[in-house]
Amino acid sequence: MNTRAVESDLQYVKGLVEKAGQSGLPGSICLLWALIVPIGFGLADFAPHATGWFWMIAGPLGGILSGLLGRRAGLRIGQMDREEGVRHVLHWGGMLTVILLSIALAVLGHVEGPVLGGIILLIVAMGWWTAGVHFDRSFLLPGGIMMAGFLAVMAGVRYAWTGTGVLIAVTLLYTALRKGAKDAALDA
Repeated sequence: MNTRAVESDLQYVKGLVEKAGQSGLPGSICLLWALIVPIGFGLADFAPHATGWFWMIAGPLGGILSGLLGRRAGLRIGQMDREEGVRHVLHWGGMLTVILLSIALAVLGHVEGPVLGGIILLIVAMGWWTAGVHFDRSFLLPGGIMMAGFLAVMAGVRYAWTGTGVLIAVTLLYTALRKGAKDAALDA
């Protein structure tokens, strides 16, 4: 082997190692949810009758798109971990299942619609928080904001839903920009 071939091989391995540090929450997923969240949360304040319908479509569709974006990001950096993918499906699918089960509380007359919205927010906050513990620390701040938002919503603070959605979107945009800058530096 000549020196240039060895040097080229080492550069290739170095690139793979650097890309390995890119694993975690892709910025594209942050951007997706930075768009979805403030719309859905704002609807709770300004068009509450449309909120449930919005989330019935946007929640699962956003989850599917997130999975596709995560897969694409994994392929881009050469990391396809089936086991981690299964953990994500179980985590987020479990959260969706608990949300669907909580709707039974309203259907059976145990809670009213606005309270159900708060319960679902609390479930989602726990889902994002635990994703921050187990997958990527970037989920912790939005999860914490959702918890604070739950308290504000339950206390009847005016425009609590909208404010919470905007704060979450800002943190997600910041995370996307930070991750995008890091990815660009590693690709250079």
